[in-house]
Amino acid sequence: MVRSNLFRKQIFTRLYLWRHPEVRGGADGVVFGHTDTALSRPGAKQLKGIVRYMTDKKLAAVYCSDLQRSLLVAEAVGKGQDPRRKPMVRQDLRELNLGQWEGLSFKTIQDQFPEEMEARWADLAGYRIPGGESLEDLAERIIPVFQGIIGENMGREVCVIGHAGVNRVFLAKLLGMPMERVFRLDQEYACLNLIDVFEDGIPLVRGLNLTAFD
Repeated sequence: MVRSNLFRKQIFTRLYLWRHPEVRGGADGVVFGHTDTALSRPGAKQLKGIVRYMTDKKLAAVYCSDLQRSLLVAEAVGKGQDPRRKPMVRQDLRELNLGQWEGLSFKTIQDQFPEEMEARWADLAGYRIPGGESLEDLAERIIPVFQGIIGENMGREVCVIGHAGVNRVFLAKLLGMPMERVFRLDQEYACLNLIDVFEDGIPLVRGLNLTAFD
C-alpha cells in the first residue's frame, strides 16, 4: 500500500504517466492524432529505456490507448512486471483527433489552413479542428478515464502510456490551469510525469516532463 512520507495516514494512487516514444515523422514536425503510426528508431531505443525504468516498480496495472505507439510500450512494460501485467487498452485514451491535419507537418498546416490556425489560437480550448476535436472535447473524453484509473487503484501504483495532448490536458486539470495554457506544459517524447493523487482527490505532481531514461 502506497503512503506519503509527509502524510503517513493518507493513502494515494501513484501514477507513472508517460508520453509514448518518438514516432516516424515526429522529428520532421509531422503530427498524428488518431492516425496509427509506428515508432522511429530513436523511439525503439526510448521504449527500452522506459521498460528498464519501470522494471523494479510494483505495478497494479498498465494502461494505454489502442494506438501502437502507446500499446507496444504498455505491452513491453507489462512483460517486465512480476507477475506479468496485460495492458488495459482504452480507446478513449487516444490522442486528440486532428481531423484534416492528421499526418501533416506544422508548416504544412500553417500554409494550407491559415484561417483555421488563426481561429484556433484565438480560442485554443474551444476551437474544433475540422473533422477532429477541440481540447475541451479531449478533456471531456479523457478526464473520466483518469478518474476511474485513480479511483480503482487507490493505494497502488499504475502506469499509463499516454500522448502529448492527453497528458497536457490531464496535467492542466490537476494543476487547475486554464485549458488555454496547456502548451506551457512541455511533453517530450518518452517523458515521465510522476503524480500522487490522495484519497481526498488532492494531487501532488512530483515530476514533470522527466526525460533522462533512455
